[in-house]
Amino acid sequence: MGEGVRIFFLLAAVVGGPLLALMVVPTLAKRFLKMSHGSREAPRADIAELDDMSRRIAELEERVDFAERLLAQQRDAALPRGKS
Repeated sequence: MGEGVRIFFLLAAVVGGPLLALMVVPTLAKRFLKMSHGSREAPRADIAELDDMSRRIAELEERVDFAERLLAQQRDAALPRGKS
């Protein structure tokens, strides 16, 4: 049983590996060439998009901080007061 599994994976690697490479390598090459020979406007658009995403992430961080403070206040209010 173990030998059959080894043969299956060996055949899958021998046949599937090159097939995968034939599908993936040209796609990656096209993307690389498109990025290296693209227009100069594309990086500016990418920078603007990154700036927008950074702004949105900062807003989300503020919202999470606010929510954490509210939850901490509710938790503290719900805890029983001990005798000191």
